Amino acid sequence: MEKLVERNRVSKPLERYSQNTQNVAALKRTRDHDIAVHPGQDIEYVVVDDEKTSRERVTLAHEEIGSYDPSYYETELVRAAESMLSTLGWDREDITQHLGGTHDTTLQEWG
Repeated sequence: MEKLVERNRVSKPLERYSQNTQNVAALKRTRDHDIAVHPGQDIEYVVVDDEKTSRERVTLAHEEIGSYDPSYYETELVRAAESMLSTLGWDREDITQHLGGTHDTTLQEWG
């Protein structure tokens, strides 16, 4: 699970956020644990259910992490792959279709 930890910098106090982002969920969890996180500091968490908009959307890195949101991480991995492979003509759909199978790939297959 520690490889799934996201680290983001807090840009403002919790009260000044207007949208329920993952950072906001994490900041609410830190407040629940009496942990002060100030603008400019990093916050670490694992996304456990990105469909939620509450503090249950994430689990802080120091908490016991029982699960994660595989759909969220799959989307993030496909985005990362697209940023590297787009110069070779691959887009999100191509990558998703290719990854739909269950076989090992090599870099030569992407070229």
